[in-house]
Amino acid sequence: MPGRLLAILALLPWLATAVLGGAWPRAEGEGFLAASGTVEGPDEFGLYSQSFSLFAEYGATERLTLGVDLGGDAGRMSKAIAFLRWPLGRSERQLRVALEVGAGQVDQEAALRPAFSVGRGISIGEHHGWLNADTRAILFDGGTTAYETDLTAGLSLGARVKGIVQLQAGAPARGRDYLRLAPSVVYEARPGTQIELGLTEPLTGGGERGFKIGLWRTF
Repeated sequence: MPGRLLAILALLPWLATAVLGGAWPRAEGEGFLAASGTVEGPDEFGLYSQSFSLFAEYGATERLTLGVDLGGDAGRMSKAIAFLRWPLGRSERQLRVALEVGAGQVDQEAALRPAFSVGRGISIGEHHGWLNADTRAILFDGGTTAYETDLTAGLSLGARVKGIVQLQAGAPARGRDYLRLAPSVVYEARPGTQIELGLTEPLTGGGERGFKIGLWRTF
């Protein structure tokens, strides 16, 4: 695994224990859906690229969450993963840990995707939020492996507004390692419906700045 990704992974225990609160499995009988589109560019030729994502999960039981993670662009589906996730340890613990196992296709190749998540809630004055770390390994049928890590901090800025900052790191099976910063603002348009507006800024590994718009639904 490249040194840059190892450095990020080494931060996880500190990030998880630096604040108080709790992280979350999806409640039994509750569903969540997030759909988004991103436009990136212009590149060196003045062109823009578009991509989409669809993420959905459902609380099958108190301790088992089922979900799908889809992504692609106008030309192809780059990711189609079905997964199940379950928490480790007691539900009353401040530090929450979960394991996830997914399977499907990534870059048109069959793949398994085990993942590990750790998180805690945060409180800053009267504002509440969360801090979470997700690490995934993508095990391709051909024998290669890719790694992804997302570090996410979110904070309620008001009764209907949340601010989110995410650091995204990856070591693809093919291509350059990358590091991206992705801040966004989420606004509750009505109960159960939220709108996300965000940016993606490449820090290393190339790529172009992007603008993201998304819709979240809880049901």
